Amino acid sequence: MPHILTPFLQPTLFAGILGTLLAMTGEVYAKFKRHRSGYGTIFHSVNGKPVDLARIRLVDTHGLTVASAVTDAYGHYRLTAAPGEYVVDVLKPGYVFPSFFLKQHRRSKMYDNVLSSSRIKIKDYGIITKNIPIDPVEGMSTRSKVFRRWIVLSDNAQLAIAYASPVFATIYPLASKKPLIPWLIYAVFVLITLWRIVTFQPGKPAYGTVKDAKSGEPITRVVIRLFDAQFNKVLNTQITSPKGRYAFLVNRGSYYMTLQKAGYKPVRLNYPNITKDSYPLATNVQMKPTGNAPSVDD
Repeated sequence: MPHILTPFLQPTLFAGILGTLLAMTGEVYAKFKRHRSGYGTIFHSVNGKPVDLARIRLVDTHGLTVASAVTDAYGHYRLTAAPGEYVVDVLKPGYVFPSFFLKQHRRSKMYDNVLSSSRIKIKDYGIITKNIPIDPVEGMSTRSKVFRRWIVLSDNAQLAIAYASPVFATIYPLASKKPLIPWLIYAVFVLITLWRIVTFQPGKPAYGTVKDAKSGEPITRVVIRLFDAQFNKVLNTQITSPKGRYAFLVNRGSYYMTLQKAGYKPVRLNYPNITKDSYPLATNVQMKPTGNAPSVDD
């Protein structure tokens, strides 16, 4: 019996090693895929499942609610707020926040960018994409499995392994006396790696940036107004940050946006048919100077 299993032992071990390499580098790939969506997720701290119909609020230092949202069927939410410090309040019957289980965690195999406290500091305009764990009221004696990991690797370490492993993985097939099965296993590994590369895209920023069309530099203190197109009513106003950033969230309807700053030609952007709720308006915009435009730092 041992003689029968011996020919399959090394290929099986080889397949296990390649599978481990894929698992070790999967987090950084999934991280960028998640960032493309531009939303945060509220999830069950014990099993990691997203929680729907949870209400999240941002409360300012005066106790006023400045933004709120309700998670969809996938636990997703989107919020925007001006830079500042806020208290986060999450309400869902049968759950409590902040999480006791995960109060010391900032990332995991399933979720990165975790908000484990009730306070958040927003440094710039953009869509808040924090992933928020909430504890179930019942079954709280069970330790969370979401953050149990065999090894913790930085993003750079994962990328280094991902780039180097296809090269080093050729050693065993080249040295094997019966290379057919090892090469087949390696081919599957390469196909999975190539699929990751083809489908990989950097995370889409959760904000728009206003830049000088001539210099390409971000423009600060641009006044951006969001209008309801049907009633021609101002809904929100933002002033771009030193990095030229802004972001709005809108529900279904028709809108337009104006951008104004002294020394630049005004810009109007039309959004005549928004068909989704909590839709991000965060378009990169270039403004043309009129000839007497001030410095972008003015």
